[in-house]
Amino acid sequence: MRAKAKSTQHYRRLRELAALAASDRRRQLRRTNEAVEALERVSSGSYGVCRECSRRIPAARLRAKPEATRCLECQLEHERNRAA
Repeated sequence: MRAKAKSTQHYRRLRELAALAASDRRRQLRRTNEAVEALERVSSGSYGVCRECSRRIPAARLRAKPEATRCLECQLEHERNRAA
């Protein structure tokens, strides 16, 4: 009986670890895609331009988040709309 309980605990823990690893892979893939898209915007000349309002994204924001596609004001509005 104890062996089965221990086996079940190990199985659950392995499933948790697998879920964490999958989540990490998705996050890394998203970050890689964002970086590739940022490089494409550099090539096309649209890097640093907000996709919502077409204003320049401040250099401080780009230093903090080089893959940013929105100025801070538009990003905050985007996040508010997503939360609603």
